[in-house]
Amino acid sequence: MAKIKNMGWLLAILSLLPVWSVADSLEGRLNGLDCASHGEMCPTDKDDPHVLLERDFVVQTEDGNYFFITNMDWRTKLQYVLSMVKVEGKRSEKLMVISADEFWVKQENGEYQLKWSLDMAREAEKQRKLKASETSR
Repeated sequence: MAKIKNMGWLLAILSLLPVWSVADSLEGRLNGLDCASHGEMCPTDKDDPHVLLERDFVVQTEDGNYFFITNMDWRTKLQYVLSMVKVEGKRSEKLMVISADEFWVKQENGEYQLKWSLDMAREAEKQRKLKASETSR
């Protein structure tokens, strides 16, 4: 009986933990949200003006599911629209979102190249603030 009671407490505590998993990797094509939500792969090319009207870009997997990258800005995603990408980070167990640690883009030779990381973004922000403080003097 004590084991069952202890197990109950353990399950209760585990249910209070955040809904983020430890680490995940997600591969797919970076697609416009509007297109992905209609089950389409668009725009037809990166220069299509339709791209600028997209509210966000998502990773659309082979099975048609799509995942939001919550901590990456729109302009960075815009650069790689239609590319095959791999996102490494923490994926929600309940929502179709991933908080990226690293963002990789597939090259013509089939290898992935790191294009964005949380560390790179933090360093860029640090440099931007440093530059802004120097100009304000």
